Amino acid sequence: MTRTEIDLGELVERVHKLERQNFRWKIASIFLLLVLASLLATGLIAQERVEPPLLRAKAVEAQSFLLDDADGKLRGQMRMKAGGPSFEIYDQTGKVVWSIPSRINRVPSR
Repeated sequence: MTRTEIDLGELVERVHKLERQNFRWKIASIFLLLVLASLLATGLIAQERVEPPLLRAKAVEAQSFLLDDADGKLRGQMRMKAGGPSFEIYDQTGKVVWSIPSRINRVPSR
């Protein structure tokens, strides 16, 4: 064997080794790119699902307050009725189950 044949054999072996390394780097780069893209997508989806902060008020004023169940049926009501406060709780059919009377018998004191 001559020196040039040995050099060509070594060169071929080195080129094959470099091609394998290059292929591994390409696979690793694609994998890293997919991981980064999935993390970015997960972050964007999570950001959309964040609920706004709860609004805290010192006072709430209204003519009536309604209590609805999960199906949207009226289950309770607090309101001003006939000049006085009224609080009513309803069953599934809408009948009053419990209430505080709207008229309170007041006796003037002297």
